[in-house]
Amino acid sequence: MAILCSAVLWGTLWIPLRQLDKSGLGGASSTTASLLLPLILLIPFALTKWRRIAAAGPELGFLASCLALSFALYAEGLVRGPVARVILLFYLTPVWSTLLGRLLLGELITLRRFVTITLGLAGMAVIFDVWARVPVPTGAADWMGLAAGMIWGLSLVYVKRTASRPLLDRIFVQFVFLGPVFFLVTLIPGGGSHHSLDIPALLDSAPWLLALAVVWMLPVTWLTLFGASRIDPGRVSILLMFEIIVGLTTAALLANEPFGLRELTGAVLIMGASGVEMIAEPRPPGPRRVGD
Repeated sequence: MAILCSAVLWGTLWIPLRQLDKSGLGGASSTTASLLLPLILLIPFALTKWRRIAAAGPELGFLASCLALSFALYAEGLVRGPVARVILLFYLTPVWSTLLGRLLLGELITLRRFVTITLGLAGMAVIFDVWARVPVPTGAADWMGLAAGMIWGLSLVYVKRTASRPLLDRIFVQFVFLGPVFFLVTLIPGGGSHHSLDIPALLDSAPWLLALAVVWMLPVTWLTLFGASRIDPGRVSILLMFEIIVGLTTAALLANEPFGLRELTGAVLIMGASGVEMIAEPRPPGPRRVGD
């Protein structure tokens, strides 16, 4: 349920981002500033737990850098290239998560997992009309989407491996990396120009900046890390596909974007994948007790 709730927030993240873009805060510098706001809000916590956070070791830093790099590549890919292709290439994540879970965590690849991955990818293929344009990486934006999905899959494995670490520690360290890593990714040649930060626009958009931090970024990070610490990476990736349905539906309702038969068919397939994945695995019978 935590992962599905996080998918709702991921799927509606376009709302504050679009509002900030309308106000003139869509550039790299402004977006970086908005990503630093959750870090500022978490500083009081970090000051009370700084010894514990500092003693966490390199594994926590590696996890945070992977999460930050995946988000940064995905966001920049969406800005630079065709949205549908970037989303399709990113959401090959269930494949990478399942394979990495097998290699690094020893998790089994079951027939049910194969079915859910197939349903989820088929749903995306229908929604984005993949038959007309096979999503093979051809440009920088496409490679960003593919790399973001691979790194996200690796991140989910390390979320599981660091499950014993306090959740707030992992959230704080991620936001330490997120703003700087995002800004560095925007410096990759081929992106937009970097403008100085528009202070008046920043002040005028303070409510949406605060909403982005408090309503979206902090809760979605908490929910994602909480859920991914408890279930396997492949299942997390499949359930997060629900984000696509949320994004399509909210965009149709709030922004009058198209939602027709193709989108509905794809949504049913993705919901089918999520539904199959939510069914509890049958457990082998335990040993019989004396007297049973």
